[in-house]
Amino acid sequence: MPTVRVPNGKGFVEVNLHSQNLGQIIEPKLVAADTSPQNIIEHALEHPVGTPRLSTIAAQKRPKKVVIVVTDITRPCPDDRFLPVILSELSGAGIENARITIVVATGMHRPCTRNELANKLGSDIVSKIEVVNHNPTDKENLVFAGKTSLNCPIYLNKLVYEADLRISTGIIEPHLFAGYSGARKAIAIGVAGEETIGWQHAIDVFDDPYTRIGNIDHNRFHMNASEIAEKVGLHFIVNGVLDTSGQLVRVVAGGAVAAFEAGVSFADKVYKVPIQEQADIVITGVSFPKDANLYQATRGASNVAFSPFPSVRQGGLIVLPATMPEGVGQGLGEQRFYNAFVSASNLDEVIKNIRSEGVPPGGHRAYLLARTLKHADLAIVGSTIPEEVRKMFMLHFDSMAEALDYGLARFGERSRVSVISHSLQVITVESTEK
Repeated sequence: MPTVRVPNGKGFVEVNLHSQNLGQIIEPKLVAADTSPQNIIEHALEHPVGTPRLSTIAAQKRPKKVVIVVTDITRPCPDDRFLPVILSELSGAGIENARITIVVATGMHRPCTRNELANKLGSDIVSKIEVVNHNPTDKENLVFAGKTSLNCPIYLNKLVYEADLRISTGIIEPHLFAGYSGARKAIAIGVAGEETIGWQHAIDVFDDPYTRIGNIDHNRFHMNASEIAEKVGLHFIVNGVLDTSGQLVRVVAGGAVAAFEAGVSFADKVYKVPIQEQADIVITGVSFPKDANLYQATRGASNVAFSPFPSVRQGGLIVLPATMPEGVGQGLGEQRFYNAFVSASNLDEVIKNIRSEGVPPGGHRAYLLARTLKHADLAIVGSTIPEEVRKMFMLHFDSMAEALDYGLARFGERSRVSVISHSLQVITVESTEK
């Protein structure tokens, strides 16, 4: 009897499957880094794409204020590795720490605690560089920077807007709206105001056929976010591509457009996986830190359902283990997401309400999850909030064995079960091989 395992928190959970049920094991392409993460980062900074070296840019601009925009704890970006190299480049250009502020791109998520920042950025950096959590609803610390050509209002963090040199870190991974995360999203979402975030997560933006996971061509979200980053002036990015163990396999640095596109070209080859069949049941995982709450963890199921060729068939079942120590989620966006579900009596009503009344930033995730659940049921396994899960029209089981037994009883003893260990790093496409 084959045994498969999927991430659960910082560890794994194992599942026993009968050979007759086991379908495809779907994984991103294995890319072996030929050197250490430190060497990968340093090489990227020494050979930027589309710009001079950061030290050269800093020496030419002689900035009084430098801002480095970093990801929050919901993103597995290795900022503790990126920042020392970035700071070394700035120091080489004569930029002392007093001129540098690190702004955490929280978007609509909760602010990071001091301990979380020390763990993510490095305690030494937090002790010597000012670190500020962005607040998208604090209007006194937002600046209006006009509108994009698509009529999106641009409200931006004042510290970021007033900086003379803007740098951002990030990871390039599949994203349901943006195609891929990273680069422009750090500015256009991470340190933007609520109104700007809301425009880009509007339902008509997502319903556009080009606003799709793994696609940036003609993608309204991508084009609008890129325009915001260009208008504001994102001078330099450092973005990484991770393998399934969270290790860096590629880093791109340089221009917000050129370096990002180089990173996407690489990510396409890693994350887009051809498959030959759609299974009755897909077992998948998201791992730490995405399993922290329901809002983040359910992204894994949406990645499955919204891939160009979903690995689970219409009416099938997605099984996702996640403990969710923060429950539904503690941020304003997470609470809006929850309220959009519990204020409705069924999935169709969730979708109808959002389409007719709209939804504030963060609540957009409710629309995506409801659409996901219209494609396939979602069984959450082992969470701390089973009742909340059920209130949101999902299934809940205490163990993977129970969830699998339910699926096999529902679809039959010969049901096909595929496994995607890391759903946030996989975009399934239909195989051309017969």
